[in-house]
Amino acid sequence: MKRARRFFINSLILACSAVFMRAVGVAFNVYITNRVGAEGIGLFGLIMSVYMLATTIASSGVNLAATRLVTEELSRGCPGGTKKAMLRCLCYSACFGLTAACLLLAFAPQIGTHWLCDTRTIRPLYLLAFSLPCISLSAAMSGYFVAVRRVAKSASAQIFELLVKISVTVFALRLFVGRGIEYACIAMVGGGSVAEICSCLYLYLFYRHDRRRYSDSLNCSRGYTRRLLSISLPVAVSAYLRSGLVTLEHLLVPIGLKKYGASASASLAQYGVVHGMVMPVLLFPSAILTAFSGLLVPELTELQTQQKARGINRIAERAFRTTLLFSIGAAAIFFAFAYPLGEALYHSGDAGLFIKLLAPLVAVMYMDGVTDAMLKGLNQQVYSMRYNIIDSAVSVALIYTLLPRFGVNGYVAVIFATELLNAFLSMNRLIQVADFSLSIKKDILLPMLAAGLSVGFVYLAADCFGGVTAEPICLILCIAAAILLYPALLYASKNL
Repeated sequence: MKRARRFFINSLILACSAVFMRAVGVAFNVYITNRVGAEGIGLFGLIMSVYMLATTIASSGVNLAATRLVTEELSRGCPGGTKKAMLRCLCYSACFGLTAACLLLAFAPQIGTHWLCDTRTIRPLYLLAFSLPCISLSAAMSGYFVAVRRVAKSASAQIFELLVKISVTVFALRLFVGRGIEYACIAMVGGGSVAEICSCLYLYLFYRHDRRRYSDSLNCSRGYTRRLLSISLPVAVSAYLRSGLVTLEHLLVPIGLKKYGASASASLAQYGVVHGMVMPVLLFPSAILTAFSGLLVPELTELQTQQKARGINRIAERAFRTTLLFSIGAAAIFFAFAYPLGEALYHSGDAGLFIKLLAPLVAVMYMDGVTDAMLKGLNQQVYSMRYNIIDSAVSVALIYTLLPRFGVNGYVAVIFATELLNAFLSMNRLIQVADFSLSIKKDILLPMLAAGLSVGFVYLAADCFGGVTAEPICLILCIAAAILLYPALLYASKNL
């Protein structure tokens, strides 16, 4: 009971902080879009694709390694070993973070000129490099706090980082107002870099204080470096390949749209609508699941270390079913309220159209994220990364083939195909490792019926008062009503 209560409290802390950050993030994204436009968001998205590759090199799997090593030491009754494990993790982080920073500083001109094909990205890339060592160190310390189940400290660091980022970015945008898209990107990138550095210092102070509770122990485990490398390096190599493919994928999208016939400005704008405007909205509810799934990693690792197969199967089954219920409801709400959401947030019919087109995929994306977390907790991270690499490779091939012929519609088809492929492979592996089964009727069809009835009833009721509109109060009330109706119908059907 104590363990369940601790898991619930930590999940609640992470969920509340994640929802708050996602809500503020979406609102901030709306502000940024209104300031720099779809083209500016598209250019910023290209810079971020390189940034994701750089952060992958900087962190190199240290977050998962720190979580697993510390959890293993605690489950073996050797709390003093956490200090030794974390010392290796922090040294590993510093090494890879500095290496990534030096590489980006050295190759920023070539990346901006030849990869991104836009010299306006060079100076923002220089700014990004300075935050990479801090990102790597923060990843290790965040993994530590997840392992010791004191996530409030890492959650507060994330909130602090977000507030610093918004403050610095807004100030910089006002300072550079009227100087063009390049300076807008410098403002956004600079705000993020300053925030990462401040967050790292903030998190380190908490870590220094927290580690005092663990005294040095005798007869602790050995081979920390070997165990660290055995976890992190396979993840790192796989992540390099996958991140490189994802970066190539993002670079090919504007190129493919231009080949289809769109101008350079229009192709960046279309790319910005999908990735900079629509995807943050669709992924907003997943903040709750991200908090929940992140805590599954140490729980499953501890059960695996103690060889408790029944506990693993029970947790995996409950997590899978809970995620299905949640994600099906979210998908129905996005599908039903797509156009009002697009108008209310971005004053854009295109944004509403893409929200509606991609809404059915929401359930698959959410399920895939939670499944990946469970695979990592069960030491199946190599399989998880293998499937991600397959997904990215197929995506690159399809983008190169379909976008010049079908434009943005082809891109939507690519997203569907690759997300479904990745989710199928990951879920199939989880079912093999954790022995559980699902009922098509109870776990999929009945929740879909309940979700459809909930949004349908809301639309019928709203028609009596003028229909669902993009007015914020009307839209919030309608979505809230659907959110309340959905679990009520699940409960009535004895499926909650």
